Amino acid sequence: MTFSFNPPTNQAEEAAWLAWLDANRLAPIAAHKLAETQLSPSLQKHLQQALTQARAQWLLRKLALQKLLSLTASELASPIILLKGAALALNLYDEPGLRLMNDIDLMAVPEDMPNVLGQMRNVYLERGLSAGNDIGYLHHFLFTDPATNIQLELHKTLPLLVDQNHLTWFLQQTETHYWKGFTFQTFTPSAQLLHLSSHAVLEHGGEQGALAIWFYDIHKLITRWGRDIDWEEILWQAKKLQWEAALHEAISISHKLFATPIPPAIVSWLQLPQIELSGYNVLRQMTSAHRSSSLTVFHVLRGLTWRQRGQQIFGMIFPSRNYIQRRYPHIPRLFAYPYRWFDATRKLLPALFRR
Repeated sequence: MTFSFNPPTNQAEEAAWLAWLDANRLAPIAAHKLAETQLSPSLQKHLQQALTQARAQWLLRKLALQKLLSLTASELASPIILLKGAALALNLYDEPGLRLMNDIDLMAVPEDMPNVLGQMRNVYLERGLSAGNDIGYLHHFLFTDPATNIQLELHKTLPLLVDQNHLTWFLQQTETHYWKGFTFQTFTPSAQLLHLSSHAVLEHGGEQGALAIWFYDIHKLITRWGRDIDWEEILWQAKKLQWEAALHEAISISHKLFATPIPPAIVSWLQLPQIELSGYNVLRQMTSAHRSSSLTVFHVLRGLTWRQRGQQIFGMIFPSRNYIQRRYPHIPRLFAYPYRWFDATRKLLPALFRR
């Protein structure tokens, strides 16, 4: 189906439309776009409530973000890199509150990571396999701000990179921004597009599993910067990353849902069969109905160094007692570890055999 922010003309379809908007974090955006449109009282009330709630949620995230940027402002080689929702809310949306998000994603350059990690551990509550070491959970460290209960994810890498050498390219593709007296960085539009495509399609399963707002991010990015992007470079980089098929899928879904304008430079490329694109086999696995969280973990591990893989695998097999108690609160500790091992194997093996 092609989705637009035009409300349904049939009253019987209103409830389904609103439910879809809510489930995909799009209701505040619809409210903003339809502010001058004559709506039925039920639609107007629902969308206005969604917008009001979104703005209230942003106030908490704004406080958490200001606290984070203040904490990490000094003695760094480079400003913190904001990723995904936080970066897009400040630089792409008409007002930040329209971009709903569960957490704040950020990244530090490798030379700053120990400093940033130490500062965050002094202020936030750390979650993960085992707090206080350099393992984290797969590609990031997980924290909660006790003052606002906002979750923060400090990335040490990007998930689903085939090789950690590719991270260097992303770290070279940054732009500096200023907000509320703070300095931060984001990826360039080209690098953001690649990261957003991998996140929505490979990490979260594409059209069947990802939230539509992640494709709306791509729609907004291409609408604003599509004609300025060096598409020859981005397609070349997508091939190197083996994300070409994922990029193709992400743009296609964005166009299907939101009528994203297709830049002339990629019209013929979008007509290519995906089977001819790099990363097609991974795309097929990660968007399959048989995908599992264990398969995602497997592909994330591929992108880590051998030392990081060893640390992660050991940590996942033998996580801390605190993690086990949080993860399996209703299972006696004696049985929680065997249950964890059996459950992971049960999910992973069928997915691998279907490759």
